[in-house]
Amino acid sequence: MGVFNPVFATYRLDHTVTDRVARTLSAWSVTSKATIAVMTALWGLLASITSLRTAIAIAGLLALTTPLLLPRHDHAREQGDPARSRT
Repeated sequence: MGVFNPVFATYRLDHTVTDRVARTLSAWSVTSKATIAVMTALWGLLASITSLRTAIAIAGLLALTTPLLLPRHDHAREQGDPARSRT
């Protein structure tokens, strides 16, 4: 997150029309704070229904599954890797 947020902010601001930068930053700030508040409340509710350890375990499992949601690219096929073309 420490690397993603500044890179994504730079990308987003580079692709935003200059007269909409303040609006974009305001919306981003409000949305991120509201998301943190809602997720904290939901995880507190989950912890009160189950247990603290269960809520932490579910959060850990969800964090570990996030790489599976990333798009995959087969770079060997795109670059014409001879080892891949023999199969």
